[in-house]
Amino acid sequence: MSDTTEQAKNTDVDVVDAPSTPAAAVKTGTDARYTDTDVERIVKERLAREQTKSAEAARKAAEAAAAEEAKKNGEWQKVAEAKAKELEVAQSQLKTRELADKKRAIAEKVGLSAALSSRLVGETDADIEADAKALLETLPKPTKPAPGINATNPASATTQETREQKKARLAGTSPDVFATGAGVFWGEKP
Repeated sequence: MSDTTEQAKNTDVDVVDAPSTPAAAVKTGTDARYTDTDVERIVKERLAREQTKSAEAARKAAEAAAAEEAKKNGEWQKVAEAKAKELEVAQSQLKTRELADKKRAIAEKVGLSAALSSRLVGETDADIEADAKALLETLPKPTKPAPGINATNPASATTQETREQKKARLAGTSPDVFATGAGVFWGEKP
């Protein structure tokens, strides 16, 4: 083996890295060594290659980590979007229920039936109350029965019928054109 190869092995530098011109790279004679500038240049070249390799590896690792993070974020994003939609639906339902309760309470306050409370429009209390009053005005007013009319016998509220008169009317003993005699037996003899 030559001295140059042994020295290259001892300095942990490949012979391939040696400069291409033998005069600049190797001294003549038995003392054949690399010069300090050659060693520095070789070390710098190797260091630059290693830094390039490590930078490339770090870049690839960062890209892979970013891709993995994006994948995880994408999954979480889908879940977050679904939960946001559920929240929106729940809030909408709550708002609808609160508005219906508000309408029902205002209808009761004004004197409108609960069945008509769903027909009220408006968002604020004042709007709903104004609509309820307007609706109440358009409804027909209930008529009061005339005083003295009995609900069970509206035909003759002014006359008081005695028991005997009632029996005669129900038994059919009142003057009848046909004189059938049909009627109700009260348990008493007439």
